[in-house]
Amino acid sequence: MQRIFILLVMTCLFFIGIISCTTQERPSKPAEFTVKLQPNPLDSALTDVYVKNVQKDQSQLFITLPDVEVQHYHPAEFHNGSIYVIRRIHPFSEFPNQWRDELWKYTSMKKGDEIYSSQGMDFRVSPGERDIALVSDTVLYFINASDGSNITLFYPSTLSNVHRKDRQIQPIAWTAGGTFFWGSLYRTVNILTFFRVIAETWEVDSYNVDSLKINSSDYALNPSSGMLVYSDFPAIFDVDTYQHVRKSKMRVHLYLYDLKSGESKLLATTYSKDFEPKWLSSRTIEVNNPEGDGRIILSL
Repeated sequence: MQRIFILLVMTCLFFIGIISCTTQERPSKPAEFTVKLQPNPLDSALTDVYVKNVQKDQSQLFITLPDVEVQHYHPAEFHNGSIYVIRRIHPFSEFPNQWRDELWKYTSMKKGDEIYSSQGMDFRVSPGERDIALVSDTVLYFINASDGSNITLFYPSTLSNVHRKDRQIQPIAWTAGGTFFWGSLYRTVNILTFFRVIAETWEVDSYNVDSLKINSSDYALNPSSGMLVYSDFPAIFDVDTYQHVRKSKMRVHLYLYDLKSGESKLLATTYSKDFEPKWLSSRTIEVNNPEGDGRIILSL
């Protein structure tokens, strides 16, 4: 009986081990969340901040706040149950010398803390919420996500050897593990350089792309691989320019470009419209259908 009992215990432990290993080898895909801002229906001075579960296509009201900078193209992010949001204190039109932006963090308990303040900002929070990449006044800061203290900073001259006037820094994204941070330097609408900052050492790898004439509105960078998809669709500044491009029947090319090797590959061509590329995986992208309406998926 004792031998049979021991055998049963060992068998149970064996199957438990198999189940445990299988769970580790096939981790569940984490849900993706986006943040959406909407005017509060009862008070125009307030903004409702919603969090959307992309996989379930469900949105839920997270918090209602005053002074949210709703005009910003990237006003908020959601990380691990917390919202990071830019608030505009004192509107520029009313206080041209006193206005400022503040980056706030609100936890799931709705407790809010101010992290950083400056006149104008753009930010990206690392996946583990350790660091925040923040651009203000043409300077890239890396700050501590806990208390907002400065860790290090970079000027355009330290991110690229392309010397042009009026260079601006565009934050793009952290890699999934938070090891690298990607951004670009641009002038008006043309991207001059992509750069990658190593978060542990704060070393910079820069990739000059000035010769590619990339329109900053029609490209997609894969931070994990350093692969770039972009088109030569011209910059559109107004309705008249758009109508002119549509009537011109100009040929537009879509390219795959390896920032590290400099190798380029033509993926598709179309006429008088952009592609709006979006990475779906390391081997697939979604683009506007070059031969018709809607969107299609291209395998690389």
